[in-house]
Amino acid sequence: MLNAVDKAIASRRSVRAFLPRPVPRKLVEHILEVASRAPSGTNTQPWKVRVLAGDAKTRLCEAVLHAHETEADKHSFS
Repeated sequence: MLNAVDKAIASRRSVRAFLPRPVPRKLVEHILEVASRAPSGTNTQPWKVRVLAGDAKTRLCEAVLHAHETEADKHSFS
């Protein structure tokens, strides 16, 4: 019988298509609250979180896309 960790690992997937609607702020806050309780090596809790929406998110997406288009061929990822 699988335990919760086994189930989580066995059923994980990468989602590359997203719904076009924003995630409700309360849901984001809940996820971050729960995630803040996750264990870390030697209790270092090294997480830093930034939540972007609206114009700030759009500008970041555009900057990342531009960097990928102009810089990706300069790096080897093999």
